[in-house]
Amino acid sequence: MADEIKESDVKEEKEQGKRDFKFIRWDASGVVGHLTMNRPKQNIMNIEMLKEMAKAVESLNLREDVRLILIDSSPECEGYFSMGVGAEGYTAQMVFQMMDAFHAVFRAMSDVSKPVLAVVNGVASGAGAELAAFCDLVIATEETQFRQPEIKLGVFPPLGAVVYPRVIGPRRAMELLLTGDPINAQQALQMGLVNRVVPRSALKETVDSLVKRIGEQSGPVLQLLKRVIFEGTWRPFGEALKKSQDIYLNQLFELEDSQEGLRALVEKRKPVWKNK
Repeated sequence: MADEIKESDVKEEKEQGKRDFKFIRWDASGVVGHLTMNRPKQNIMNIEMLKEMAKAVESLNLREDVRLILIDSSPECEGYFSMGVGAEGYTAQMVFQMMDAFHAVFRAMSDVSKPVLAVVNGVASGAGAELAAFCDLVIATEETQFRQPEIKLGVFPPLGAVVYPRVIGPRRAMELLLTGDPINAQQALQMGLVNRVVPRSALKETVDSLVKRIGEQSGPVLQLLKRVIFEGTWRPFGEALKKSQDIYLNQLFELEDSQEGLRALVEKRKPVWKNK
């Protein structure tokens, strides 16, 4: 009976592989779970969009035929991968809900345990840059730029503070997060944040070639390999993420400077720090 239920569940997931959401496009009808962020023009994330992303990835739980997940942005968002969460996501009233929805996407990606390829063509800022950094493989165009400007608003990226030291090393992570300075695609390549930088004209061919090569491998083996590498790289990732979230919610947001930074963002002015 259990096997029959599982087979029926898998069949249902395959049949629903191509689904329309409000803020994303999702196609898991083949060996690739293709998630396209589609909130023109800058793919600014809201809670509903993040919930859609998590739900789409979670739908792959029973799909051993799906080899990998590909995340990109729609043509309607040309020039942007994602500008991260909106200003409302930093307010005291919304920060917990937004963070919980954001982290649910990453928990889904780690729980499903399939390789994730990010295709970044344009600006990836804030949570958008964190999303790309968390992926297993990143292909970027020459025009791509990564930004983590949170320090200039009197806050820091709680996921990025956990992810970047593991991906690019603690010293580079400190410079990136302490200065808030943007980095271009070649700088990202040099520090190991991306795997390849290609001209926009060669993007599709490069992505298709890589997807084809990975897609020819055994799905269960890819899952196990991802799990072993993830455990070796991130463990205890959950504990680190929980600690970062606790500091972010219960200490950072108590600071006057954090509140000033967020007011300055809404009022479109430069923050005036009180250093308390």
